[in-house]
Amino acid sequence: MSEDERKEAINTIVNFHTIFQKEVLDLFPYWVSGLSPLLSRALIEIYNSQDITPSILNKRLSITVPNTSRCLQQLSDLGYIVKIKDKADRRITHIKLTEKGLALARKSIEIMESILLEKLSVLEVGEIVKLSEAFTTIKDLLEKIGKSSPKIYEDKKAF
Repeated sequence: MSEDERKEAINTIVNFHTIFQKEVLDLFPYWVSGLSPLLSRALIEIYNSQDITPSILNKRLSITVPNTSRCLQQLSDLGYIVKIKDKADRRITHIKLTEKGLALARKSIEIMESILLEKLSVLEVGEIVKLSEAFTTIKDLLEKIGKSSPKIYEDKKAF
């Protein structure tokens, strides 16, 4: 792959993120929960994760460690999450949703899905299938990248 092709591929990926944020992620109904957009995003990130720790949440939300701590404390105070210490390593904290948190996340996702279905109504059935297949391909390729790529970005001295 030439340098120009590589730059074009990266540009396409970055531009995709922007349009995906606008057309899909921004549909999330923050108003349903009465939570701030940040707390709602955190709640959904916890819901979508099999196992999440504050440091992972910090990276996924692109916020500072103190903001992550404050966010988790607020969600805990509201009864949406619990913090569980790892049995093997007490330094590690796992974040889990409570029943109240699960119910709110599911309700919010259900509303988001109905909004997204309404937006997709402008597409033909074949176009929706094509879109779904494209997302499956993107997901599979990104998972492959994630499994095989070195974590050089975690070494801040490398930049």
